[in-house]
Amino acid sequence: MIFDADSALAQIDCDDARTELIDSVMSLFVAGIWVSVVSAGPRTQVETMVRQLLGDGLVETIVTIDDLSEPDEGLARGGELYRLALWEMGITARDALAVTGPASCVPAVTGLPAIVVDDSLSAAICQQAHRRWWIGQAA
Repeated sequence: MIFDADSALAQIDCDDARTELIDSVMSLFVAGIWVSVVSAGPRTQVETMVRQLLGDGLVETIVTIDDLSEPDEGLARGGELYRLALWEMGITARDALAVTGPASCVPAVTGLPAIVVDDSLSAAICQQAHRRWWIGQAA
């Protein structure tokens, strides 16, 4: 699972949504599904946001614009952050699922299957999307 901090996590602005996010990420963690966060923002800002939303230890990797060889907004928006997150986790786009907000088109650019979250995020939604994607791959 690759969470887009700029579109999906940025929408978490109330305690109920934060609780649902923590439940979702915890269920993925317990199931052995790695969680990554990508953002076109600076690393210190993203790490602080992730720590405030989720605490420490649930996210496998955080990839920000600071990790790009050329910190360029165009590269970040063009999918390079997702590609780097996949590389850091040692998986391909076929093995991942992106969680984005309604404004993001990056997963489509990178060939990643994605779930678009335009409201609160729940563990059930993530698990169902992940399960459907894997079933589709097996067919």
